[in-house]
Amino acid sequence: MSEEKFRLFYEKISSIRNIKEEVARYRKASQFAQVPPGAKVLDIGCRDGALRNYLAEGVQYYGIEIVKKYANQWVRTQDISQGSDFESNFFDYVFCIEVLEHLKNPFFVMNEIFRILKPEGVLILSVPNPYHFKEIIWNLFKIKDKQGHIFGWTRQNMQRLAEFCGFHLLNTSGTYLFPPVGCNNILMTRSVIYKLQKME
Repeated sequence: MSEEKFRLFYEKISSIRNIKEEVARYRKASQFAQVPPGAKVLDIGCRDGALRNYLAEGVQYYGIEIVKKYANQWVRTQDISQGSDFESNFFDYVFCIEVLEHLKNPFFVMNEIFRILKPEGVLILSVPNPYHFKEIIWNLFKIKDKQGHIFGWTRQNMQRLAEFCGFHLLNTSGTYLFPPVGCNNILMTRSVIYKLQKME
């Protein structure tokens, strides 16, 4: 698929969203990260930058999003699959919430995140739980994916990818049940959140 077709595909499906699920993800991610005031934060695949509302006041928030309609004073249009124009060692925290499963080259993107994070910077990453009952049902009944997922991530292959790209796994947690009710149990949760630290 060409880069333009890829971008147009995600523009087309960008209207498919569940606000309650997004809020549950943002709440959990912000609680899990514990970002202090003054930290520089990048939010990858941020839509309109709503995660900013769940972070501490005084955080320096930057967002990048492939879909142009979400651009605003905090969010720039950019395809992380093509890299970014941020300086190396610039951010204290990077959030990548329900994005990695959509990307053509997760290894490249993880290396780009490594580049722009400061030494010992933290990556907060969440992906759908491949063992959630909804995913299992979709697989058993061969229901076509409509959300643009390219990859599925188990804890084992996520940890291996992170290690290859220079990250150490600090902690994991669940995000929420379906419908969105907070849940830490990784076996039952709709998606899994990883807290990873850049290692030199």
